[in-house]
Amino acid sequence: MFEMKRTVTYSQVGSGLTMNMAGIVQYLQDCTLAHSESVGRGLAHVAETKRAWFLSGWQIEVIRFPVYQENVTVRTWPHDFKRMYGYRNFDILDSEGNRIVCTNSIWIFMDLAKMCPTKPTEEDMKGYELSDALEMNYAPRKINQMTEEYRVNADYPEIVVRRSFLDSNNHVNNGRYVSEALDLIDKSDVRKMRVDYRKAAVLGNVMYPAVYQNDEAGSIE
Repeated sequence: MFEMKRTVTYSQVGSGLTMNMAGIVQYLQDCTLAHSESVGRGLAHVAETKRAWFLSGWQIEVIRFPVYQENVTVRTWPHDFKRMYGYRNFDILDSEGNRIVCTNSIWIFMDLAKMCPTKPTEEDMKGYELSDALEMNYAPRKINQMTEEYRVNADYPEIVVRRSFLDSNNHVNNGRYVSEALDLIDKSDVRKMRVDYRKAAVLGNVMYPAVYQNDEAGSIE
């Protein structure tokens, strides 16, 4: 298990001095990369080997959001490997050791030279020690898109990918999609979220948002 200590800063919170789901995603991303760097599988290793884990999806459940100046511990550990997939848990603890966020994530191992999935070798997985999975109600790997009858009748503006959206891979940062989605539904206190990443957007791409709402399920996609 890998952990990092953080103090919630002013730039990481919004109204009410409270972090939202996009801020949670940024913490989880930072913890993932810090873990990989600690076992010698960080950005330099990826550049040399052209092999890397790409995020496929999040399942995040928030008990309560971190607040301004709060000290928290972000933890992560892999709990399973199956073929080209890796499964990684996270949690966030408050200063008293209480869990306030729990997360599952799914990753796919990629051959970057061929830009296709490949099965990781023992060397690729070196340093990533498995631990027990969190007790969660684990969702399926893929999100089934709702049918048109659930589509919200609204004209959402298209989103053009700008340089500020990009990460070191020149793809839209994973957390940026979450920020944009939160703006669409005008809801900053989402407590449960699933994200299914299927294709990376790059500079100049145009994204066309849509919202689907199922009142019976109480869900928005």
